[in-house]
Amino acid sequence: MSFFQKIRSLPNHFYLFVGIILFVFVFPLVDNASVWDFFGPLSYSIILLSIVSVIEKKKQRKMLWLYVLVLISVLLVWIQFFKLGWYYNYLSFTFSIIVFISATVIMISQIVRTDKVDAKLVLETLIAYLLIGVMFSLTASLIYYIDPNSFNIEKGIFSEFVYFSFITLTTIGYGDISPQTDLARMVSIFFGLCGQLYLTIVMAFIIGKYLNKNK
Repeated sequence: MSFFQKIRSLPNHFYLFVGIILFVFVFPLVDNASVWDFFGPLSYSIILLSIVSVIEKKKQRKMLWLYVLVLISVLLVWIQFFKLGWYYNYLSFTFSIIVFISATVIMISQIVRTDKVDAKLVLETLIAYLLIGVMFSLTASLIYYIDPNSFNIEKGIFSEFVYFSFITLTTIGYGDISPQTDLARMVSIFFGLCGQLYLTIVMAFIIGKYLNKNK
């Protein structure tokens, strides 16, 4: 099997997984360099375009609205990149949050309906958790742009919100970044609960399926 055939044989969710990993763990390392100004929107666009892979083939026609939302979100990301107006930032964050909420709900519902416990299901479970973290990062960024006093954050760059979001989602909470306003605190509590509920309920659900299958 050639290299390109191997690439084609990979699950569709794999590309979304790689995009999220790059966006969360790799590209923030160059956040202080000018290269981030391009690779940040590029990696984020890849994630958005890969989100359509969460839709099962038999339901693609019924969910054309998600394709439309994704295309609008990608367009707004690059409009934001060229800095054509501050109001595009709010639109970009808003549409992106809607896209990630939709994708997370779709993926979790597919996880719940799946009877077969395999590597694909494990990958979907991991991606859904990462999507919640990215969604929180966007929400925290939007709150910060509305009110810069919402977080005691040093630079206000996106990688800081990614860091804060996943630290909150996993309830580690180092305390170096913390919410300062009521809205920021409530959103942080909500996503902290989402992280814990996801791990306890969804993971327990999958383990139950696996045990029932073996029986």
